[in-house]
Amino acid sequence: KPVFLKVAPDLDDRSADAITETAMARGIDGIIATNTTIARPPGLRSPARAEKGGLSGRPLMAPSTRLLQRMARRAAGRLAFIGVGGIASGADAYEKVLNGASAVQLYTAFVYEGPAIIDRILDELEACLARDGHADLASAIGTGL
Repeated sequence: KPVFLKVAPDLDDRSADAITETAMARGIDGIIATNTTIARPPGLRSPARAEKGGLSGRPLMAPSTRLLQRMARRAAGRLAFIGVGGIASGADAYEKVLNGASAVQLYTAFVYEGPAIIDRILDELEACLARDGHADLASAIGTGL
């Protein structure tokens, strides 16, 4: 039975490296990068920005992708990764794939845009793969590392 560990984008480099090493040593199958963040990026304009709790959506794209990339590099193919955080387009999904994700998860964009976003993301992702000469998703995984 596959077991994945979900991590927060708020990890420092040392913690991210230690978690990656521990996951590999303990036989975890993969990492979900990432959960919500407790950080509030500068420039966040939402009236709810001062609320406590996890922030999701677009502001998560950059920090979650950076952490995904770091952990995927460290794992060097020994773990599977699910890229999560800020995905609202095929280009966003493709960025996660290039940085090591073999699958992506979305939620916030689905809530705001509805089920039609799935077809749009898949079409855009397919266009990104074709543009860069990838025959399939598997051939693109981690090529941006």
